[in-house]
Amino acid sequence: MSKLIPKDAHAMIIGAMKCGTSSLFNYLSSHPEICPSITKEPEFFSDMQSHGVNVTSYSELFNFDEAKHKYTLDGSTGYTKYPIEKDVPKKIFEYGISPKIIYIIRNPFERIQSHYSHMQRWSKWKPDILDKQLIDTCNYFLQLEQFKKYFSTSDILILDFDELKADPDSVLKKVYDFLDLSHDYFPNNYEIKNQTRPLSKADFIINKLESDKELLWIPKTLKHALTQTLQKLLPKKARKLTETEMKFLHNELKDSMLKLNDVYGFDVRKWGFND
Repeated sequence: MSKLIPKDAHAMIIGAMKCGTSSLFNYLSSHPEICPSITKEPEFFSDMQSHGVNVTSYSELFNFDEAKHKYTLDGSTGYTKYPIEKDVPKKIFEYGISPKIIYIIRNPFERIQSHYSHMQRWSKWKPDILDKQLIDTCNYFLQLEQFKKYFSTSDILILDFDELKADPDSVLKKVYDFLDLSHDYFPNNYEIKNQTRPLSKADFIINKLESDKELLWIPKTLKHALTQTLQKLLPKKARKLTETEMKFLHNELKDSMLKLNDVYGFDVRKWGFND
């Protein structure tokens, strides 16, 4: 396989986190003209994402065959976590590639609840539901403006999470048109990937079992048995934003949401953001 990948033969799903990026990456990866990265989120241009891949060059992430592939595909959601991740667009630009950029976004109230549940379950860092980092990830206009400094808006495609759920065929057609891909291939089924399930009381107890230094004496086999039992016995209940939290988040994001509407033409009224 050739490693001489043309600089304009790259496509990136830059986020947003918990907006269906894993599902979209999975659907596109099987297209015969797409060469997916060896892992969905290589985070090559990120500094703070611990799940990246240790390679020395970007091309090492892809088994690119110039005889059949039109684009590589990178699905790193860390690319839209500014300001925690600084200068990602600049790094991409200075690296010398000219990617097509795909950004899928979601109702910010739903996204932040899913992000919160994900962090509570999988991360050692347990943020408050209105932590600034979680809010900044919902600030889609802020994230897009970082890329706009280095890349043309004609090379940026904004997609809607709700449409991906309701009509994945139509979303893939938009991507195919954007990337000039053949419409001959569509997945046989649209399996949802990396869906965050509701947190349960068991999750909080399990987190304590796994992270509390005072409980290190408990054997791993016993912890595992306790975990399985707790997950079966204790009910699941998703953490929902309270009315007060919803108002706070609305006020925090309103100005940028209206700019997203005006500058990028994405209708935010369905999310409750009006002039």
